[in-house]
Amino acid sequence: NIGVEYLTVYAFSTENWKRPQDEVKTIMKLLDRYLKEAISTMERDKIKMKVLGDVSGLSPELQALVEETNRISQKYEGFQANICLNYGGRAEIVEAARRYAAELAAGNAGELNEESFSSYMYCAGIPDPDLMIRPGGEKRISNFLLWQCAYSEFYFTDVLWPDFTTDELDKAIAEY
Repeated sequence: NIGVEYLTVYAFSTENWKRPQDEVKTIMKLLDRYLKEAISTMERDKIKMKVLGDVSGLSPELQALVEETNRISQKYEGFQANICLNYGGRAEIVEAARRYAAELAAGNAGELNEESFSSYMYCAGIPDPDLMIRPGGEKRISNFLLWQCAYSEFYFTDVLWPDFTTDELDKAIAEY
């Protein structure tokens, strides 16, 4: 409603696999429920959604839900929600380097520069974020969008993510 075209959230990091198994199972159940809710919201509100990260480590059920969001997203233009699942900024950079190296070895890679390298990232085609909001009182970026946040403004708040409301978003944007 306020003109934001892209929103990217960090739902599950590559490091989250190191959490206790019961906690990971609970998070996966929440992701399953969230993706199912998101699918109905996408259809109703005509929202695009892109999952960023290595989804091959997710369950077949979650992978199928990700595929469903991809299928729905192809029908719409406009606002795009990006969900980082099994994502790490360092892992993304390494994977981009591997993709470039494979194309180079195959003789299909052009000149390497910042712009061309960005095309190998999970976030290819998505503008770098203008504003990074870090809820929960932490003063770190936790391996999130390392390449993309080079020129982002940062907003840190003690408000926990579950309590982050539109009023909190308004505060962050006002400060930005």
